Amino acid sequence: MNFEMLRVSLPVRAQARQLVGADAREIIFIAARDQDRIGFGECAPLPGLHAETLEFCMESMENWSNGMGEMNSLAPCAAFALSCALETLNGFGASEVAPAKVAHFFPGTFAQCDQAALDSLREAKIVKIKWGRDSESNDRALLARLCGALPAAQFRVDANQLLSRAECVTRLEGIDALRVEYLEDPLRDPSQLALLANTTGISIALDETVVDQSTQAQALRASLAHDGCVAAWVLRMSTIGSLDAIRAMAAEAARLSADAVLSTAYESSYSLRVAVHVAASIPNASRAHGIGTAALLQQDSCIAATPRDGLIDGAPLPNPFAEAWL
Repeated sequence: MNFEMLRVSLPVRAQARQLVGADAREIIFIAARDQDRIGFGECAPLPGLHAETLEFCMESMENWSNGMGEMNSLAPCAAFALSCALETLNGFGASEVAPAKVAHFFPGTFAQCDQAALDSLREAKIVKIKWGRDSESNDRALLARLCGALPAAQFRVDANQLLSRAECVTRLEGIDALRVEYLEDPLRDPSQLALLANTTGISIALDETVVDQSTQAQALRASLAHDGCVAAWVLRMSTIGSLDAIRAMAAEAARLSADAVLSTAYESSYSLRVAVHVAASIPNASRAHGIGTAALLQQDSCIAATPRDGLIDGAPLPNPFAEAWL
């Protein structure tokens, strides 16, 4: 088996650069070849989210391909990319699967929520927004404006563990709790998540709390499951590792009565399409997934994974930058 790598830089749209935290996504695509078969994976660590750098991942993937090291010892981004390459080499993603439901993503603040932004969300059934980057009044006004403009939609509110419980409750004043599908790991102190859910009547989704493998975090996840306040675990694939590790974490979520919601880290449409195929193999992955981010990039690696009628199609996986591997 042979391995090849291709380094690319995909520009981020100007209006999304503050959110993504970069002007471009720096990516290594890895191809695994065996005779006439080829499989692909995408490695795109995001500064501020992943501890590993692109250069470190590239070196560790090269070492692994030369027989040095185990898959489970690799940094998550590298393990994700290599496992994708190996599984697709062996046929994963070769057949069409059911389309995946997608949560539309509004990347802006209240000041950016103009009529054009609202028009782009008209068909959305689930919309994800970010809190904690703007003032309390503007965060509340953003959700209120979206609720008024999109009466058929529900909302996911992601605050990336930036808020106190009081700050989160205050932002929800005047908002119909039925319009919020869940609050995504909003608290700096996750031990207060159950109290937040009981106070607001809104379910919780775990994101950052999922990848924390400390004994304390494991006990908290079990306690929250006992309280029945967790609707979903958000599985940001490249922060977890291999596809097998992602499937195992989805199974653990099911054991604790939570759904699995797949998410990416603003990778290209290749990884978004991989997520559709992974979702099709997970029994508790029936909710809309956080993979509606293709529009944040100015350029892409393959046919853009653009949601249509709230779905991304389950077409066979394309070859990213197909002309580069001839």
